[in-house]
Amino acid sequence: MTFSTTYSVMVLGSLLLLIVFDLTISQNQQRNINTCEGRNTTGNICESCEQLSTCMRNPSGWTKIPVNSCDTSRGIYCNSLLGMCSNALGPCHPFAIDGDFPCNSQGIFPDPYNCQKYHLCYIKDDTLQSEPVECYGDTAFNVATGQCTSNLQDNACKTQQFQCANAGEIHPWPNSPKFYYICNALSNKDGSILYPSLYLCPDDEVFNDDTKQCQKGSTTPPPFDNKCSMAGLSADPDDCTSYYYCWGVNGVKRHYKCPSGSHFSTGYLTCVYGTCRK
Repeated sequence: MTFSTTYSVMVLGSLLLLIVFDLTISQNQQRNINTCEGRNTTGNICESCEQLSTCMRNPSGWTKIPVNSCDTSRGIYCNSLLGMCSNALGPCHPFAIDGDFPCNSQGIFPDPYNCQKYHLCYIKDDTLQSEPVECYGDTAFNVATGQCTSNLQDNACKTQQFQCANAGEIHPWPNSPKFYYICNALSNKDGSILYPSLYLCPDDEVFNDDTKQCQKGSTTPPPFDNKCSMAGLSADPDDCTSYYYCWGVNGVKRHYKCPSGSHFSTGYLTCVYGTCRK
């Protein structure tokens, strides 16, 4: 291979990396931009990670009022949950954006920083992968049902769902005894960031806060009861807007519905927006 050919390949590779990087940044920005019409209820929104606004209803529709500009160059980002610009972890914080959700097992997990998002964790090509799914409008993820059956007035959208004072702490996740989290620490130039890693107890087990472990216990019956022939996510052959999740072989098969306006993709093994044939 000549120098010219090698150089051309290197330049092409660099351009492809830049394109991928730009697409990633664009997708992350869109994920954190909100509108009053989309929110469809009064309260704070992050128009962007640099601008906090509040939504007010009027006879002709919605009024968007800017209330705070955030200096992202100093590590201060819009945080609609806190109603202010902050360096605390949130949907706009680079740690929450850049760090893909860490899957510790297969399952459906709430997003620690955004009540309108959840994550499908599944194994593909022998690798545990994560796909984010969003609840739009005024709907929010309900950790008890595993679907977008809550709304923005839910406590999960008004208060931070985890408390980490020290690394190594273990706590149950609110509103569902099947989930728990371990507080981890990440050091950077500004100090140390404490963040939660979420875990899911096996079928028929719940997390005991006294013993700090999963144990046999009663849980809410799943919406669909059947035995699993394989672990992971699979399409509902009778409804393309739904899917099944299995913890393991011979476990309980659970039936879930994709958010409104989306369907389950067998190629991506997640809910994607668009119509399909039912």
